[in-house]
Amino acid sequence: MFPSGLSMLWERDHPPDALRARFGFTDVDEATGWLTSVIGREWGVSVVDCERVLISDHNAIAWVRTDTSRLVVKVGSRASAFERLAAIADVLGDLDATGLPVAAPLPSIGGARRVVDHTDRPLSVVVQPLVEGDLLDTSDAVAVRAAGVALAHLHAAAADLPTAGVTINRSDPDPDLRRRLLTGVDAAGSERAPRAGARLARLLAELPDIDTAPHLIHSDYRGTNILMSGRRVVAILDFDEMTVDHRVYDVARAVVNLATRFRSWRPTTPEARAHFLAGYRSRGVLTKREEGWLEAFILWMGLGALPPGDDPDGWAAAVEHGL
Repeated sequence: MFPSGLSMLWERDHPPDALRARFGFTDVDEATGWLTSVIGREWGVSVVDCERVLISDHNAIAWVRTDTSRLVVKVGSRASAFERLAAIADVLGDLDATGLPVAAPLPSIGGARRVVDHTDRPLSVVVQPLVEGDLLDTSDAVAVRAAGVALAHLHAAAADLPTAGVTINRSDPDPDLRRRLLTGVDAAGSERAPRAGARLARLLAELPDIDTAPHLIHSDYRGTNILMSGRRVVAILDFDEMTVDHRVYDVARAVVNLATRFRSWRPTTPEARAHFLAGYRSRGVLTKREEGWLEAFILWMGLGALPPGDDPDGWAAAVEHGL
């Protein structure tokens, strides 16, 4: 693989510098050699070629070819996250067993879905099958509805799964939703979208307590993490932000962020929002109280998404009109 195959997902750092500082490799060739060795030793798979490497924060994603298939390898360098990543890998195995479209990590020779290897530092390695597809097109109503259905299926499948390990080294969200949203309200955002801010304030004063329990949720369900084949969801990607919270938090975050892509940060259109929610509600019936808290979360997250200064993508107008 050539250096041109190394890039940053959204940061503007120099990729070779990030590779060296975050993972300890002097260049791409050294990283590729290490990756080939680990996959051969731990998974018994011979790597023919490493096509490209993408760096995001303390994670790197490598696309590799073997003599029989193509794989995606996720490497993490933040040791404090290793136990959590192992728990998420096991959850993905459980979700895959239910028939949910996820790229479940492949078990190593020893049976673990995540392996830690030591170079000059410990590195976490997860190997997943490559799923071919296209990122969700949020202008396609049928595809967006299918994405909503898939999130409802995910919530149903995850509701009874064990949560041990997934929340390690992460702050638990405030269980008092009213206090959480009141604490997180941004005064500047409310001034720029006053009607939305006023509506949120009324909801927080009037809503009865939510009547459902938290469980495992995706927590970063957006167009860049939803892989489509035509209008069918073939893979839900990137569970690194998985946590335990109310499902309405997950739905609201998806509604607000569905159209955001890497360095492009556009609000979801009203049409896409309506189709997504229609798809979700067709498979995941929300209680009356959940519906109220869903609106509150959407307003809260929308206000929080308002950029400082200029607003070229029209976030304030979108939030004022309910996204």
